[in-house]
Amino acid sequence: MPYPDLREGDVFFLNLTDHTGKSANTMKDPHRVVIVMNQRKLDTPGHKTIICVPVTSIGPALWDAVHQRPRVQSHHCLSARKYRELCHDSLVKCEQIYTINREFFTDYRFTLDKPDLREIRVRMINIIGYGNFPG
Repeated sequence: MPYPDLREGDVFFLNLTDHTGKSANTMKDPHRVVIVMNQRKLDTPGHKTIICVPVTSIGPALWDAVHQRPRVQSHHCLSARKYRELCHDSLVKCEQIYTINREFFTDYRFTLDKPDLREIRVRMINIIGYGNFPG
């Protein structure tokens, strides 16, 4: 059964290969944490498609240890100290924007705070070419 009250910033666990058309062979771990990024209200019964971005673990290829930041400008770091539900610090991959049917959002984990949500929103806007919004 789908999670009834989807809101922007809600974090869910789901299998992306089941819903994106990607092969399980193209993803290191197809079971991903995703963040709902629809800004408008999602409580209307007719609203079936949800915009989301995936979250991945931080590896040396994605993290600049010298400057303590993601190597890719469109990534945003979520701290496991801040979000206890995360096993480790993680990166939001804001350039990988998916639309997935609402009925697959069943495994709710937690909700992001407003500052992290704003940073993700800014990176998504920049990646799709609507100008450079300050981060």
